[in-house]
Amino acid sequence: MKKNILLAAAAALGLWWVIRKSNLATRSKLLLRKISYTGGLRNPKLILQFGVQNPSNATGTISAVTGEMYVGSELIADFSSFGEIKVAPRSETTLNITATPSVGILSLLTQKNWLKKGTKYTIKGTANIDGLVVPIDFTRSLI
Repeated sequence: MKKNILLAAAAALGLWWVIRKSNLATRSKLLLRKISYTGGLRNPKLILQFGVQNPSNATGTISAVTGEMYVGSELIADFSSFGEIKVAPRSETTLNITATPSVGILSLLTQKNWLKKGTKYTIKGTANIDGLVVPIDFTRSLI
């Protein structure tokens, strides 16, 4: 009898933990906050700043973020981060990721006139939050 009660309690606790973690991953949001440029012409880098919002009451861990950045339909950079980042409960944590531009990015952007107002850029990828994959998909226009 005691064994059955202990098994039922362990199963309930395990189910509670899985639901809590899945709520964290499905309710968390990765929002693009800022894109900046560094490195000059010889070693250009794009710094993507994401705000990771955690509305749950559980601390989460981001263990991987990967993706690509497009201008129009052209791939201009890719990015990845594999360090663990803790996301505090009921808060927003800043995540900075360096994106490596494709070869000849500056000439490509200027030749195709992609830096004009209204040009759309897209960032697509995935983030691993507590073992669950969360999609990243942003499309914005240059102002």
